Amino acid sequence: MEKIQTRKNGTNLAIQAHLLPEKEMRAAGFTDYQNPTWYFCRGVHKNVTLNVTIPKKNPKDLAIEVLDENFLQPYDYQSILERDSTHSIALAINEKVEEWMGFLQERGILSGHHIGAYI
Repeated sequence: MEKIQTRKNGTNLAIQAHLLPEKEMRAAGFTDYQNPTWYFCRGVHKNVTLNVTIPKKNPKDLAIEVLDENFLQPYDYQSILERDSTHSIALAINEKVEEWMGFLQERGILSGHHIGAYI
């Protein structure tokens, strides 16, 4: 995988967040139960979720994580695919993550991600 710049939280610096009006953020599936942030969570495989957190005051601190909910830790499907490009679970997760990233980019909430790039 190519060398990329990341934020302190490990998210690719090329991916940017764009805050939309509240109604549009909610329509896209974001919640703000923790008031200072917009939060988006979708299942991408059994017990694995895609989580997007966008701070309302500083969207540049965007965090995108794929988490194994059973072990409450990141599931690094991209690293797994680097080692084994035929790994069926990692491939399935990759497909769903790319679908959701496309969904969020189509709505203008995220930009800068290219299919296959490090998230």
